[in-house]
Amino acid sequence: MAKRLLWISFFSYMLIAFTIVIIGAILPEILDHYKQNYSNGGLLVFGQFVGFLLGVLSMPILVRKLGRKNVVVLGLIMISLEFFAFFLPNWYLLFPLVGIAGFGAGLAESCIGAIILVTFQEKQANAMGKLEVAFGLGALFMPLFSSALISKGIWEYAFIILGLSSFLVMLGWRLLSFGELDEYLIKENETSIVVNKEKGSYTKKTFFIIAFSAIYFFCYGGSEVSIVHFLPSIFMEEWGVSNSLATITVTIYWLAMVIGRALTGYISEKLTYNMFLLVINVGSLVVLVLFALSESVWFSFLLCFFLGLFMAAMFAIALIITNLYFPGQTEKTTSILLAANGFGGSLIPIVIGQSMDKYPAQVTFWLFASIMLIMLMLIIGIKILGNAHVSVIREEDHKA
Repeated sequence: MAKRLLWISFFSYMLIAFTIVIIGAILPEILDHYKQNYSNGGLLVFGQFVGFLLGVLSMPILVRKLGRKNVVVLGLIMISLEFFAFFLPNWYLLFPLVGIAGFGAGLAESCIGAIILVTFQEKQANAMGKLEVAFGLGALFMPLFSSALISKGIWEYAFIILGLSSFLVMLGWRLLSFGELDEYLIKENETSIVVNKEKGSYTKKTFFIIAFSAIYFFCYGGSEVSIVHFLPSIFMEEWGVSNSLATITVTIYWLAMVIGRALTGYISEKLTYNMFLLVINVGSLVVLVLFALSESVWFSFLLCFFLGLFMAAMFAIALIITNLYFPGQTEKTTSILLAANGFGGSLIPIVIGQSMDKYPAQVTFWLFASIMLIMLMLIIGIKILGNAHVSVIREEDHKA
């Protein structure tokens, strides 16, 4: 039954990725149809982000009221409403549709992530790695799929496919039984699976662990979104490659992300979570420094692959590590970290864009490297604080 849960979560994450990237993938066609400019297109994308962020933040509250399974079902129903965008309604009606779908994506992603973290406690990295693979596949293939529809002049059918697929996966969540896990999915607390809930609550002593982790996710979310959006432009400016060749950088990056995420479970079993996260952060920092120093465009294409490979497991492993310090608080912790990830994904690209406007492309790579250095210092800080936190708990247990 656990495998059934993991498989339906896999397809759900793929749909969530589709939902998040669909507007960007067909944005030129949308703007052309509605006779809008890119500024208004940016507002549409921002509306989706606001919906996503509200969904992430609302998840713990709704879980307490509705239960986990119903929250996922609700999120997928909201995504399926984007089906009606196929009919190309009035421009101002498109905003609520996109916002509601974003809300549903945030709700479903954060809730499913929390469910998997709790139910697969013995193999969290392997399970989360599979979910991240699903997300990566969705982000990788949605633009290619949309491009095929655009070439045939039927780009709006992307909304039908997303809406129907989401509805079918929702029915799977609603109708399937997950055996002994059903009680956990229906009820609002974790006591049937997680013990010692009190030790996982946020205190003054553990505040800095969650704060450092939130900043880490803020930096990661901003870096990932910025790299995906600005890498082609950097290649065009720095090495003078054509637009069609420059766009391959994103494909290489996402392909490496999918491969890296597929290997996450295996590698993390060989190393500790903390050591694995340290290694991939150091690797990413080295790659970004090499980017800034590189004079060869072909070497830089190779660096795109290694950057995606090293960054692939950051999200999943950092999420697992933080949640280990707060058993019984999975929904709350996951919600905070995903919200920080979303904030970073919306704010850091603004800084990167300004850097691209004012300075040479190499400066942008040094900026990325600086962000990665901050992330490296944060995980070292989390490790130190975490060790102190565990020592305190063991001392309290010994006294008891």
